[in-house]
Amino acid sequence: MTENLWTFARSFIVTVIFMPALINFLRHSKEQAVIRKLGPDHQAKAGTPSMGGALFVLAAVISAIVGGVASEGWHGFMLQLMPLLAFVAFAVIGGVDDALKILKHADDGFRFKPKLLAQTLSALVVMIVMWFMNVPFVLNVPFVGHIYLGGFYFIFMWFWLVGWSNATNLTDGLDGLLTGISIIVYGTYTWIAMAMHNQSIVIFNIAIIGALVGFLIYNKPKAKIFMGDTGSLALGAGLAIESILLGIPFSLVWFGIIFVIETLSVIIQTIGYHFWKKRIFPMAPIHHSFEKFGWREWQIDILFWVVSLLVSIVGILYMS
Repeated sequence: MTENLWTFARSFIVTVIFMPALINFLRHSKEQAVIRKLGPDHQAKAGTPSMGGALFVLAAVISAIVGGVASEGWHGFMLQLMPLLAFVAFAVIGGVDDALKILKHADDGFRFKPKLLAQTLSALVVMIVMWFMNVPFVLNVPFVGHIYLGGFYFIFMWFWLVGWSNATNLTDGLDGLLTGISIIVYGTYTWIAMAMHNQSIVIFNIAIIGALVGFLIYNKPKAKIFMGDTGSLALGAGLAIESILLGIPFSLVWFGIIFVIETLSVIIQTIGYHFWKKRIFPMAPIHHSFEKFGWREWQIDILFWVVSLLVSIVGILYMS
């Protein structure tokens, strides 16, 4: 328990102390966010530094490695290798995407195909590491049981990592929204990992939570900095891989229900416009629809955080 507290403290303190320096550096280097012209008027946010995820990812990774080694020796580090690998790999993809947006001074960085290829290669690397570490390619399906997928496991792994990383990316549209939800969902899986006595996942999650709590100080409404794709892609990939390693991948559909709703709103909106030339929602992802209805960002944040928290509590009670 002591090491858990130190792990939280390390990532929190590093993020809180060094974030102002990163904000100043990004402002002076003109590495700032370009705000989409479509939808709610967020143009007042233009010029707000992005890529804040780079610091909290680094803080979380360092703290997780130190915590893993301190609590379980180098064996602890090896147990964390897969979630850390997925977390860092998708952070790098997001970082390149953010950098391209800055260089192009546009709201899109990576083109679709190169980005998908990078995500596919990252999923492949994670699966190769899983194979070397003798992780069984077995999928636990609710109401069905365990299914051995063999080579088809890569297809599932690809879908899970790419799908959830992009779902969290879509959710990152309001100040503090994704940060708060991620704290809740990672906190939920920390509770589950503790119950399963999986200390490596506990340390990994607590390191991320500490960094996110520190980041929220600067990312809450009227944000001083955004996490960018660097942070949002990493957060989704981290949740995806740990849900697999805990043997309960489909639990993420419930605990990550906000991410599911956000993604479905985009899919439904796209289908509606493609086939009927009509928009089903005022704007997608759905958090922007609440803005269209006149809600303020902090009100939307609180609503979505409360829903996420209640869903997590119900899920934990059911699993108990």
